[in-house]
Amino acid sequence: MRKLATMLVLMLTLGMVFSGAASAQEPAGTVDVAVLDENGDSVEVACLGEEVVIEANATPDGEFIDPTIVSLNIDPDTGMELVPEDAVMFFNGVMFENDDPIFGGFFAWNDVVEAWLWDIGFMDPNDFAQLYVPAIVTDVGPITVDAGLWTLDGPFPEGLVLLDIDSYTFLSVPCPCPHPPCGATVPMQATGSPLALAALGLLSIIGGAVYGKLR
Repeated sequence: MRKLATMLVLMLTLGMVFSGAASAQEPAGTVDVAVLDENGDSVEVACLGEEVVIEANATPDGEFIDPTIVSLNIDPDTGMELVPEDAVMFFNGVMFENDDPIFGGFFAWNDVVEAWLWDIGFMDPNDFAQLYVPAIVTDVGPITVDAGLWTLDGPFPEGLVLLDIDSYTFLSVPCPCPHPPCGATVPMQATGSPLALAALGLLSIIGGAVYGKLR
């Protein structure tokens, strides 16, 4: 399996054993992950080849976190094909694109830990960050997205400190075509705006409402 998945298990086990002093010294934070359809609704059953959007939310729970890193793993590896160049981040309601020529990329695959990493950076106690990554369902059966919230207390990757985890599972089935959403799905291309990003207007409204409640 993946290195980061193994690290999650080991660190959770150690956390249960040494939860006393360690938790008092580490910053707190929360990560939430979900898979959405093009309407912004949570996906329970998807068709093979369907376009979906992975949503991840990170909050510091009233603590300073520097740096803030969110890992994403797909189980099985063949479950989804992510489109990182079209990833979008909202930080306190301000949108950033992953291919922004000024700010650069914040979401990419990392070979060292064998996971997708969302590099948020420094987060103040009341900050709120959201990530939306378009993806295509590429396998059938249960598909799980595992998310981990991390900070660093030393060199990467040995200094990674796990703060929180979350996961989301949906079922992929080989829907016959023509059949919605198969017949209604616009294929992703290297240029132009994929169909999944058309939903980001709605997602940003949802995210703004959630952020407003949290504030």
